[in-house]
Amino acid sequence: MNTVSLNSPTLSGETFTRRIIFPMASIVVVAIAVVLGFVLVSASGQNRLEVEASTKLATAALQVKAREVARNLRDYAVWEDVYKNLHETVDAEWAATDGNVGANIYEGLGYEMAFAINPSGKTVYAVIHGAPQKVDALQVMPHGLKDLLHVASIQTDPVTSIIKSGEDVFIVAATGILPPSIERSTVRPRDLSMLVFAKKLDQKFLDGIGRDYLLNGLAISPSKPTDAEASIPLLTQDRVYLGSITWFPAKPGYQLLRFILPPLAVALVILAAFSLLVVRNARRSTRALEESAKTVEAYAQTLKESESRFKDVAEASSDWIWESDNILRLVYFSTRFTEVTGVAAASVLGKTLEQFFSSDADTDGWRRLIEETHERTSFRDLRCCYRDAGGQTRICRLAGRPITSASGEFLGFRGTATDITEEVKAQERATHLAHHDALTGLPNRVLFRERLNIALAANAVEASRVSIICLDLDHFKEINDTLGHGAGDILLQQLSNRLLGCVRSSDTVARLGGDEFAIIQVGVNQPLESEQLSRRLIEVVKAPFQLDGQDFHIGVSVGIAVADTRDNDPERLLKNADIALYRAKQAGRATYKIFEAQMDVELQARKALEYDLRQAVLKNELEVHYQPLIDLEARAVAAVEALVRWRHPTRGLVSPAEFIPLAEETGLIVAIGEWVLETACLQALEWPQLRVAVNLSPVQFRGRELVETVDGVLVRTGLDPARLELEITESVLINDATAALEILNGLKSLGVRIAMDDFGTGYSSLGYLNSFPFDKIKIDRSFIGDMSSKDKSGAIVKSVISLGQSLNMVTTAEGVETIEQATFLTNEGCDQLQGFYFSKPVTASELTAFIDRWEGSDIMSIVAA
Repeated sequence: MNTVSLNSPTLSGETFTRRIIFPMASIVVVAIAVVLGFVLVSASGQNRLEVEASTKLATAALQVKAREVARNLRDYAVWEDVYKNLHETVDAEWAATDGNVGANIYEGLGYEMAFAINPSGKTVYAVIHGAPQKVDALQVMPHGLKDLLHVASIQTDPVTSIIKSGEDVFIVAATGILPPSIERSTVRPRDLSMLVFAKKLDQKFLDGIGRDYLLNGLAISPSKPTDAEASIPLLTQDRVYLGSITWFPAKPGYQLLRFILPPLAVALVILAAFSLLVVRNARRSTRALEESAKTVEAYAQTLKESESRFKDVAEASSDWIWESDNILRLVYFSTRFTEVTGVAAASVLGKTLEQFFSSDADTDGWRRLIEETHERTSFRDLRCCYRDAGGQTRICRLAGRPITSASGEFLGFRGTATDITEEVKAQERATHLAHHDALTGLPNRVLFRERLNIALAANAVEASRVSIICLDLDHFKEINDTLGHGAGDILLQQLSNRLLGCVRSSDTVARLGGDEFAIIQVGVNQPLESEQLSRRLIEVVKAPFQLDGQDFHIGVSVGIAVADTRDNDPERLLKNADIALYRAKQAGRATYKIFEAQMDVELQARKALEYDLRQAVLKNELEVHYQPLIDLEARAVAAVEALVRWRHPTRGLVSPAEFIPLAEETGLIVAIGEWVLETACLQALEWPQLRVAVNLSPVQFRGRELVETVDGVLVRTGLDPARLELEITESVLINDATAALEILNGLKSLGVRIAMDDFGTGYSSLGYLNSFPFDKIKIDRSFIGDMSSKDKSGAIVKSVISLGQSLNMVTTAEGVETIEQATFLTNEGCDQLQGFYFSKPVTASELTAFIDRWEGSDIMSIVAA
């Protein structure tokens, strides 16, 4: 019979500690460490994903603002008036006028700075905070602007960059000033004047982005942020660091840590106490084992409590947790599910993933979800849709991983769902703003081009069905000038609604900028349908607009271009519509024109003539001819009138009636006028007994530099100001009488004489004689042609001569061609005669010979001789 020895080995305290307690404690510590590590990694991952999402949103927001600055800049750069007044000539007063490139750039569009820079790099116009300034843009922005201008000069569309000025950072856009009427390929980049807009990245700007894109605490850091939670760098085109935009992203992971770390800390404290207790009592035999058993039981209870706490933390998370079984039926939702969706969990449990979630039409998330759940693999960041308690479609982002048993059996999926509806809506708002006009809600130029390309591509076989209708309001600037831009904005909104009411749902109405609109029309019978629509548009716009309780009437000019099967290039089609619009304006406005090939031929001919005229100015092909003015009392040549002539190398002498209006329209008349003035003053030095008369164009009066220009010519040539006579027409006075009077008084202060040319052709000449400092009246040649003592022209001439005598002004009769006319004017007391009867305009040498022949001759016999 076997008995148990009293000396049988027993489990000592040291052995028990080494074999049982230490391994157990190690397993528990490792388990807690794994759980803690998982929680920390999960929290960090959630925070990182939030930072990445907000960084993409902030970057997109900055890009949208940059494109907005570029779009606004392009609207001004293609404006014909900007080209005329800031490139061909510099009219700072026009630019500063409200509604042009003045205070409205700051007050209406919010741009702190705008510059016009000529081809030589000189800043010819600057407006800062709504007020014109005389500054050099390259000094205001010494780093980056010059390179931006170079890039913009070779690009068709505006170019943007981030540039620092002093301590401030700006979004800067630059582009060449070039209207649609000038083909870009005909202009060299170095001949372009550049227009620059600058938007300051200040706190107000950042607060606006924060509101629009749900970004919290946006701020600019001048140095590289080391402790910023989220930031994007501000880099120039050549990657120079200017600062960073920082913000405070949401921290969903930290919320998880705040709930889970305390219970984990409690578990660690309990474990430490347990370990200490076991070590101290490990050597005790039975009592130690019993106490160890109790401690293990307490530890198990602690784990159970920790699991319960972890579940509580999951319920407090911003996401909701879901589980499915092995056939993808939903079997569990955290309480956050009902809080977020408003749907009772009980009404969804038991349904499959496919029955509750649906496809997001904008992504392939649903297809990937089905594939990956069937393959039993982990997935994340999959976009799906579901319906909330109100029946509204919401968008969420799903993540999940398979659940397996200890034996490896697949039990289902467990994962999280994040509602991203507001984030998606914010992105959609940003996309909408990038493709639609903020004022009217109509498609902008970018979306217009996209839809035009689609329409032409879809109708490639029947391209003649597509037409472009360009519209431009007549006298819209007067509304802005009289009532302000706020009223102008209201009018544009009312106009947009009227345009939309005239078209079909398949047509596109877009605002290209300012008061320019365009319509893409697809019709079976073109151009008849476009003509019918254009007539309807003209009639609709004629109806009065209600502004500030008053009725206002405007008109609209319309240009139509129809695509054909031979050429459906969208750029050319839009250009043709612009050409037709230009012809509609020439035809008297409030009408429409359909593009014809001849229009382009005529426009190209005009451009060719304009190019030749510019070359003529550069190559000195212009000449100055002189026509004598005969003083009847002194019976001598008293003065000569300087007249510009163009001797073209192939066309010969070009009529002034052909090139002078073109020079005035393009602004070349300013340079030509100054050259004629200086040439005539230098020539007058060789005729010391004569006064020289030079005509001034109304265009020269638009720039306030006219007085300085005349003074500079007199200083350079040394001509006595009393020997210079400047002739102006009544049209100079009609546009802006106050400004004209200021300039004329400035010219009089130099000592020159002022003559009113073509007197009698204007309705208010008498009033001007009373208000302006004239020294001479020139009777228009239209009254001299059939003049006799008995007809109306003769009576008018006699009245003008009598008026001049009573006002102590010299009277000159133009267009004298016969002895009878000369005799009549002499008998009536006219002071001076000018016309072909005495001499046509001739070169300086020919006029010198005329003067030599004149001396000592009879006034009425010199011509016959």
